[in-house]
Amino acid sequence: MKKYIAIFSFILFGTIAVAQDFEAPKKGAKIYAKEYTISVDSDNETTFDLWLVRSRFARRATFMEPKLISSSGLTFEVTQDENNKDHYVVTVSAKDVETGQYSTTVSARSTGTQKVVGTTLSFNVTPSKAVASKDGE
Repeated sequence: MKKYIAIFSFILFGTIAVAQDFEAPKKGAKIYAKEYTISVDSDNETTFDLWLVRSRFARRATFMEPKLISSSGLTFEVTQDENNKDHYVVTVSAKDVETGQYSTTVSARSTGTQKVVGTTLSFNVTPSKAVASKDGE
């Protein structure tokens, strides 16, 4: 019976990882993004998604929310999806950041022994687009 439960679990978690087009790691967890280069207008905010994909050995582990570390002045707000504990919505703000290309490291930790493989994202900060007003409005 344990053999069938193990096979079913492998199929279920393998299907979830494939459905998101992310490969599950052999151990621990790995952080994925749909886009690894994100464009942000200066003085505006942009949102994007991050996923924590778990190995079958880490499916019950507890992980902290991802942290984004940048020395460029970009600021990040990470919100966990209420319906999926492994999905995060990140809001990035480029207020007072000069235009250019910046890299940011994404990492997370486990409260136990499981390791998390982070990733690096690239942010392309572009000049703010002026909104034309009609008749001085």
